[in-house]
Amino acid sequence: MDIFLNQEALENFMSNLGFWGPLVFFLLQVLQAIIVPIPGNLLTVAGGVMFGLWPGFLLAYTANVVGSIIGFSIVRKVGKAAMVKFLSVDQFDKYKRMIGTESANSRTKILLILTVLLPFLPSDFMCLAVGLTSISFRAFLLIVIICRPWGQFAATLLGVGSFNMPPGMFIALIAAVIAVCAAGVFYAPRLESWTVRWANRLTDRFK
Repeated sequence: MDIFLNQEALENFMSNLGFWGPLVFFLLQVLQAIIVPIPGNLLTVAGGVMFGLWPGFLLAYTANVVGSIIGFSIVRKVGKAAMVKFLSVDQFDKYKRMIGTESANSRTKILLILTVLLPFLPSDFMCLAVGLTSISFRAFLLIVIICRPWGQFAATLLGVGSFNMPPGMFIALIAAVIAVCAAGVFYAPRLESWTVRWANRLTDRFK
């Protein structure tokens, strides 16, 4: 824990890794956006701690966009067979119901926007699921590029700010982030239902 509380020690540690430090972080971010069960927000916070604001943000943001594109492309090409590799049958059926029919293109876009923008919603899984719909790759990419950076920037900024905190406050902050993540998992069904309801309302309004 001491290395994460001392900026100079952490910078020395990362410099010793050289080229491999940012590369490993980038690959982990790409993988967590597709298949690896790593909390993406916590990993992005760690990026802010390790690399600073702009390098950490750009690494996390670019990697998440790349991971989203890869996951979407795999599902678009392979279909349901790819989704069931990442999700159980019950989870697949749930996301299929959420995104609706393939003709519900406007609803799909709105649902994707809300899921990516709002914290602690399964945005990575949603990026996979919309590959089964008729949404164009161009529309998908535009939504991901525009909506992804805000949460990534906030999480990176949180990591950078941790250097100015006393050790006790830093530990309390990490505990709070973990607690919020756990609450997000616990209330996930309610959050997902709320998101679907708003997607339906917005779709009806903009028809």
